[in-house]
Amino acid sequence: MMYRGLIAGLFLSLFPILAAGTTFNIVGDDDFPPFSFIDQNQQASGIDIEILQELSKRMGIKINIELVPWKRLLQTTKNGTILGSFSLFKTPERESFSLFTHPLHYSTFKLFTAKNNIIKFENIHDLYGKRIGIEAGFVISNEFDEASRQGYINLVEIFNFDDAFRRLVKGGIDAFVGNDLVIKYKLKNEYNENKSISTIVSLPKPLKKSRGAFLVLSKKFPLEDKLKWQAKITETLKSMEKEGVSLNIIKKYMQ
Repeated sequence: MMYRGLIAGLFLSLFPILAAGTTFNIVGDDDFPPFSFIDQNQQASGIDIEILQELSKRMGIKINIELVPWKRLLQTTKNGTILGSFSLFKTPERESFSLFTHPLHYSTFKLFTAKNNIIKFENIHDLYGKRIGIEAGFVISNEFDEASRQGYINLVEIFNFDDAFRRLVKGGIDAFVGNDLVIKYKLKNEYNENKSISTIVSLPKPLKKSRGAFLVLSKKFPLEDKLKWQAKITETLKSMEKEGVSLNIIKKYMQ
């Protein structure tokens, strides 16, 4: 599904040749609300989508967005069949095939639990002996991953949110690690009529420091002056962040 914004503006001061008719075709995750998802009208929606809209206006370019499954997103970025993608955490492996610009948003991971089974969390030792659910294949932090590897934490891999929430309310796990805004958005918009699931709450202390989720350009994609584009996109996103653009968009989705 392509999301085509109407973009107008001038970008001639720094890129007189590239600006005219420049179009960026990028891909995002199709199931990552509230950051990127397909809405009821079959349109790409979300916090990251609106940030990219504002970016395109400020830079005077056109951005076409296709939302696809996560594995395809990574593969097309790696192969260079798409100009860029979002929103990627920075890792050495991804840096080998991507040019990172600036975060579109920051992800904070917290522990979610049921009101009838609240656990304490101040440090990693509070989780020893606990059954902690995480999304299958997900990496949390060096400290958390090492504690689970040594068996201090009973790690339970979970493949969907329905299963995670069901286990929480029935006591199958003591807590579930999730992106704070993602979980809260789902509880509010997708499970708000389920009284048992409405008892799920987040613990106040984050499990790890907030992590940037970036817009990246594929190193293999044939774009002229790619490093200049990377620098200008980074500069523009930083300016938007400083002005509070992202926070205002987040507030709209989380009201």
